[in-house]
Amino acid sequence: MPEGEVIEYLHQHPAIYEGLNHLLTKDPVFKKLKKRPEDFLRSYSGPGFSELVRIVIGQQVSMSAARSVWQRMEDHFKIVEPRKILKMEEDALRAFGLSGQKAKYIRGLSEAVHGKAFDPHALEEMDDADIYAAITALKGFGPWSAEMYMMFSLARPDVWPVGDLGVREGLRLYLKRTDRLTQEETLMLGQRFAPYRTAASILLWHLKAQDDLAQKTKTMNKKKAGKK
Repeated sequence: MPEGEVIEYLHQHPAIYEGLNHLLTKDPVFKKLKKRPEDFLRSYSGPGFSELVRIVIGQQVSMSAARSVWQRMEDHFKIVEPRKILKMEEDALRAFGLSGQKAKYIRGLSEAVHGKAFDPHALEEMDDADIYAAITALKGFGPWSAEMYMMFSLARPDVWPVGDLGVREGLRLYLKRTDRLTQEETLMLGQRFAPYRTAASILLWHLKAQDDLAQKTKTMNKKKAGKK
C-alpha cells in the first residue's frame, strides 16, 4: 500500500489481505466463491476510545440500530471523548438510545481512560493475549467486544470470535452440517484456518449472508406462488 494512503477496509492491511488471498485460493470451500480479497469490504475503524464506545453500542443490537445510536452521539459531541461523556448524566446518555447498562459501561470506560487507568492506544503495542486481558478487564467488555476491537480496530490477523453467532453459523454452512455448533466445537474446528482466522471470519460471515439472502428469496418466491 502506498505510504500515506488512508485505510478504509480490513483487506487493505497486508496481513489481512494475505489471509483472504490464501483462503480464497487454497481453501477448497472458499475457492468456489471465485472472489478476490477486494470483494470483501469490511470497514477498518482504527484504534482509539471512540471505537470502544461503538463496540459497546453494537452489543446485541442490529447494525442499523447501532449506527443510529452512534450517529446521534457523533452529531451531539462531534468528537466522542471521555471528558465530554463524563460531563453528562446517565439519563442524558440514555437519550441517545442507549440502555441503562450500556450507559454505565460507557461512563466506566470514560472514567478509566480519563483517569489513565486504561490507555486504548497502548493496546497497539501489545500481543493478542494482553490486549484481550486488558479489554475484558473493563466492565461491560466481554470476549466478543475484545475480539471485535482486535479485528476491526487493530487488524490482528488471527482472531477467532467463537461466541459470534454469525461465525458459528457460517462455519456450519462451510461444513455442510445441519446441527448448530457449540463454542467448544467452533474453537476446535477453527484451528484449520490458523493463522488466518480473522480472514476466515470475514468469509464465514459472507457465507451466512449469502444463505440469509437465499432463504429470504425462497420465502418471497413461495409467497408470490401462493398468491397466484
